[in-house]
Amino acid sequence: MSQKMLDYEKKEYVKTRTMPGSWYLSSYKYKYNFSHFKPFFEKLKEKKLVGLQCSSCNEVSFPPKLVCGRCLVKPDRWVDIRETAQVATFSITYEKNPQTGETEEKPVVAIRHDGADTMFLGVIDPSTNFHDVYVGMPLKVKWVENPQGNINDIDYYEVLNDKAKKMENRTD
Repeated sequence: MSQKMLDYEKKEYVKTRTMPGSWYLSSYKYKYNFSHFKPFFEKLKEKKLVGLQCSSCNEVSFPPKLVCGRCLVKPDRWVDIRETAQVATFSITYEKNPQTGETEEKPVVAIRHDGADTMFLGVIDPSTNFHDVYVGMPLKVKWVENPQGNINDIDYYEVLNDKAKKMENRTD
């Protein structure tokens, strides 16, 4: 490390303002207002998907957000989102089964819907072998029988047939 960098780290700053008192964050109460997302929940009851589009940068978020993650403006336009999606990325978690005590491998899948710019964690078809999951894998929404109007109305994502040619593994 250079001497200049060490001098910078050791620099002491003059205090300009201090505020006496104690801050107990647990004493604050925050009420989250879901009324902004009413169209989203109503469409879920109809087994349809909508996202919020930012009028500043045109980013479409699904599920909708109160503030655009790209430009920090409040999104203001509802747009339809298709039921098809793709695996954006995934990971494997290891979870201990409380009944058997055995460690189970479960996939955690980040899904990006066609027509949306954001992704969220979802569940793929439980019968799918997680070793077959890959980035870009096409998926489709599988709805619950009686939707209640919340994000859990998406039961899981079923895997669609991929029309791309299967890649051959190299042997050399």
